[in-house]
Amino acid sequence: MTSSRNNINEKLLRRLSEQLLPLGRIAVALSGGVDSSVLVGAAAEILGAENVLAVTVAAPLVPAADHSDASEAACNAGVEHMIIHTGDELLDNFVFRENPPDRCYHCKQLIFNQIFNAAEARGIKYVCDGTNVDDLQQYRPGLKALKEMGVISPLAAAGLTKAEVRELAKTYAPNVAVKPAMACLATRIPHGVAITREALDRIDKAESRLRAEGFGQLRVRDHQGLARVELPAALLKDGLSADRIQLLNRILHESGFTYATIDLDGYRTGSMEVHI
Repeated sequence: MTSSRNNINEKLLRRLSEQLLPLGRIAVALSGGVDSSVLVGAAAEILGAENVLAVTVAAPLVPAADHSDASEAACNAGVEHMIIHTGDELLDNFVFRENPPDRCYHCKQLIFNQIFNAAEARGIKYVCDGTNVDDLQQYRPGLKALKEMGVISPLAAAGLTKAEVRELAKTYAPNVAVKPAMACLATRIPHGVAITREALDRIDKAESRLRAEGFGQLRVRDHQGLARVELPAALLKDGLSADRIQLLNRILHESGFTYATIDLDGYRTGSMEVHI
């Protein structure tokens, strides 16, 4: 089993090496998710840790737990880790705050401008992110911003799928190898509803506490103080006990929501996206 896994890793790593070796030195946007953590770990092996700078933009849009996961991933890889604290720049940006359908485009511009500045200060020409080839099949306005700015996506360029990145994570990012897929907290707020720090905070608190209580892969959608919780289909099928419903209700109210509801369609990605 181990040798089989190693053989798989070697093949995947070879494909990734073909993309990274010509770059020499890179800065990686490290969010603390699986994809960017794998990229940092694999790049450190391929290019040498001294040639990889991990940059984390600590914004209120990112779950607090992701920040510590990013630090652990950088530490495991042995690379320099720069943390840029932001928040006001995003929330004070009128276009972003008003939450249009292409909000992600404006967010990526703001965040990656800071990452490019950090890379330039270290004399690094190339900025990379953890987009994989499956991501390219989804509606993601932010990808347009990355392309315009010249961000390189080595995982996608190597043709690595989400499943293959997960395979590499067992070796190069063990701290997040089984971490559920996450997304920016702003994706829980309907387009056209202003993004506030208060809303982001209550979403983060509710989701982190519910996951800790074993509710699994979920989303807490925020409808101006009304929580619409998307739970895993299996959990809905099996049903929730009265105690679990009471616990869910209590956590949502303690996190700052006025009303608590369960979405009978269950968990799904992109349920609040508006394609333009």
